Amino acid sequence: MTTLTLEELQRTIADGRFAVARITSTYEPGGGPGSRLYPPTFPTSRDDPSPYLKEPRVVDGQRREVVILDQVPSQANRAEEALLRAWQTGTLQMPMLRLTYQGDPGAVITSLTAPHRAFDAYWRDSLLGHESFDRTEVGKAFQAASLQDATALLRHDPGSLVYGAWNSYRAGRQAKFPRIYVSEVVGWDPEEGSRKAGRMDPLNLVGGRSGDAEGWKYLAPGAKEKGSKLSEIGHGNIMAQNPAHGGVTISSASRFATISLTALDRIGFGSYNGDQALAARAYLAAFALLGDRLAFGGAGLWLRSGCELVRQQETLAWIGAGGLTKTFELERSEAISLYLAALSAAQAAGLGLELAPIELHPTPELAKAIVFSLTKAESTGV
Repeated sequence: MTTLTLEELQRTIADGRFAVARITSTYEPGGGPGSRLYPPTFPTSRDDPSPYLKEPRVVDGQRREVVILDQVPSQANRAEEALLRAWQTGTLQMPMLRLTYQGDPGAVITSLTAPHRAFDAYWRDSLLGHESFDRTEVGKAFQAASLQDATALLRHDPGSLVYGAWNSYRAGRQAKFPRIYVSEVVGWDPEEGSRKAGRMDPLNLVGGRSGDAEGWKYLAPGAKEKGSKLSEIGHGNIMAQNPAHGGVTISSASRFATISLTALDRIGFGSYNGDQALAARAYLAAFALLGDRLAFGGAGLWLRSGCELVRQQETLAWIGAGGLTKTFELERSEAISLYLAALSAAQAAGLGLELAPIELHPTPELAKAIVFSLTKAESTGV
């Protein structure tokens, strides 16, 4: 098994025999077998009283139950977060939109944090210089992008092609770009635990209060004035009462990730010739592999408080028809080298990737909304 190089990546893409790159990892809980994990929680109902997302799956002909530890959108966000850190530290370059609100406090939105990526409402409500972004050359190119010609996204926001994007906040044509990278983490054979939660006040404050948390008046026990509980503003004891979700124990955890070469092959690049299109697809595949390795190529995964996993084994392989399999290796440092080589090849092929950030600032109305959110929304309870 050898380290994946750009030449091998290009050959694999051009070969046409392989459908996906598949990354399969197994984990055990950070606390060891039998220790508790806390999956993400969801609203319960009479028909589904569990706060966790559970479902049956078939493996080797056997039906087993899993609990979802991290869903596909969350995994994509973790990969984007890892890519953004590498970009911010100067480890690598990539096309990027950046919206900056230069207030106090300030705020920054990038291509890798905007919820709808290239088609996010933040870009629609931003200015490039003094012009609305959607009316600029780049903005118009985004709106015209399609699966037949995704050149604008490749040049200015490749993450939208890797992690998917949908132009759902604008009237008229609403282009969709399916994700080519998918990853999820599941726990096998979950057993739900139980616990009861409360809070002890070190000074055992009693009584009540009137007013909000930033300007309240103390009311002694038995006061005639009607007030509210001190516990509502963070004081006083809260005795353990209703059961709280108690986490799960599992037999093991798995992460399943794929980079679809068949989906990548569906993306067109307008007037690019065959060599240029191959360079574009190799760049996108290297981008996807880089995000995966930076986010998930370490010794373990920290998904949230109480949900840490330690990697036991991992396999990276190209999978083709009839069980055709070709394994490869790619550590984090090697993924960075692969990405930089693919980026250099893309530039040499004349793909025109824009590596200088497109700097935007909010429209006056968006700026007002940002100011309110950063300075007033929490204190007014909005």
